[in-house]
Amino acid sequence: MANSSINLIGLDFETIKQNLKTHFKNNSAFRDLNYEGSNINVLMEILAYNTYLNSFYMNMVASEMFLDTAELRDSIVSHAKELNYVPRSFSSATAVIDVEVTPSSNVSSVLIPKATSFTGRKDGKLYTFVTDRSFIVKANDQGVYRIDDMPIYEGIYVTDTFVYNVGGTQKFVLSNPTIDLASLAVAVIEDNGENQMIYTRADSLFGISATSKVFFVQPTVNGQYEIVFGDDTFGRAPKDGAVIVASYIYCNGELPNGIDTFVNDGPIDGHSNITITTIGSAINGSISESIESIRYNAPRAVATQERAVTTNDYKVLLQTRFPEIQSISVYGGENVDPPQYGKTFISVDIQSADGVPQSNKNVYLDFIRTRTPLTITPVIIDPEFTYVDVNTTVRYNVNITPKTPEEIKTLVQAAINQYNDTSINDFDSTLRYSQLIKTIDDADPSIVGNETIVKVLKILSAPLLELGISKNYTVKFDVPLSREYYVTSTRYTSSVEHTIESSTFTYQGKTCFLTDNAGIVNISTADGSEIVTVKSVGTVDYETGTVTLTNFSPSYAFGGQIKIYAVPASKDIFCRNNVILSILEQDIDITVERVRE
Repeated sequence: MANSSINLIGLDFETIKQNLKTHFKNNSAFRDLNYEGSNINVLMEILAYNTYLNSFYMNMVASEMFLDTAELRDSIVSHAKELNYVPRSFSSATAVIDVEVTPSSNVSSVLIPKATSFTGRKDGKLYTFVTDRSFIVKANDQGVYRIDDMPIYEGIYVTDTFVYNVGGTQKFVLSNPTIDLASLAVAVIEDNGENQMIYTRADSLFGISATSKVFFVQPTVNGQYEIVFGDDTFGRAPKDGAVIVASYIYCNGELPNGIDTFVNDGPIDGHSNITITTIGSAINGSISESIESIRYNAPRAVATQERAVTTNDYKVLLQTRFPEIQSISVYGGENVDPPQYGKTFISVDIQSADGVPQSNKNVYLDFIRTRTPLTITPVIIDPEFTYVDVNTTVRYNVNITPKTPEEIKTLVQAAINQYNDTSINDFDSTLRYSQLIKTIDDADPSIVGNETIVKVLKILSAPLLELGISKNYTVKFDVPLSREYYVTSTRYTSSVEHTIESSTFTYQGKTCFLTDNAGIVNISTADGSEIVTVKSVGTVDYETGTVTLTNFSPSYAFGGQIKIYAVPASKDIFCRNNVILSILEQDIDITVERVRE
């Protein structure tokens, strides 16, 4: 049967049906049939429906065969497994508490067992937190049984038990998909309990011998994970009939983040008089890795081969292993001032926390040290923030909108916030002035223009700022500053502009602020309509954007902080190394003017 009349381009049901009719009408054996009749029409629909289903099925099969086009999570996980990539699991929220136990009688020590539980509440729901190991608490010099900085992890410990069958095809699939893989512990019990061994998790075959007691983890269907043992070539295989005991925490991801009050769920070592003090609220809880993240990270993770050589290797390894890291900057010691050769600096910004707790830094270092060359020392440092002060005057045409100035202001505020979230607020970001003013203009069709001034902003606050104490400070804007503004006297009108200015503070009983004049930073005060220099207090390097304050001793500052503003040499503002560029909502000043056009 000739089929040159069949159009293979259209794959929707109606097109397929019409192509079939056209084909049969062009065939002499079927030319006289009434294809609109009920019986033959039903047959055409069956043929078209079958063709349509087959084309849809084949399209889906072809799509699921590749990591780039797959849509089903199980398909994407299967492709990731071929690349030896293990998608991130759920991660327990972690809090830090102090626990003080007052025994009713004299004891030598108090035991806090592994899996001791505590409860926290958020949004009307109770969450259980547990210890990941045992702690022995001895009395201090005051006779108090107290443990400081004890970490607790959200979730509940569960145990899965399997029997190892040599030559069998069984799989050791962990029952709960919300497992925190970091908590997974595996024990192998052989010879009816006479031989009990702890197996440790391995991520690669490097350094593993035939006797190494290790297990591997790989993803499987339905968001679950599977334990895989060695084959007596790479890793020791358990004996036939051995009992496999896998214990782990299953958790609620990010839901418990922010909990800062905890109570014990029962006596500890038989003692009921217990006091709990929260040192660090719950952070770092997260859900399992999304399919788009797996699609992005899997090929990059296999490229690193579990070693950190390039800056991208560090980023991929750390962000793949620790989901709480939302952004990261890595740079060599040769890029700092003064240079520190042989070091790699890593700065991370984590979710739901200001700065990086020392406990997190220790975990990151322990993880990355084993993957770096021997001659390189990784160093984890806190991010620094450079803020942008935005002062904009927006004009909008009242003839084309009924919106009020306040409504326009709200729209502009939202647009600037969106620009901050999507274009900057990260390491190695650049504020493009032209993009910012376009964002403001596009906030509403009625806006006809804007005049916007941007400045860089640093905040001196506790614990760095010590009020009432004479101290030296170094403020680094890390961008070149403008040399356009200067004065030639110690008394001038308040309309004079400066490269460096600050919020007010109290100095020697006067309300003062910082100004600059040809490289000198002064403490100044207002005297009517004039500005008077009180004292020179430091210098400014316009090329590097560094302000140095010497013996600076303000006695009071509103909110306990001093904001220092600087005019950048370029309206395009960039950041580098461990600096995050960001616009805070309180640093956006919007004036709305109505015009008629």
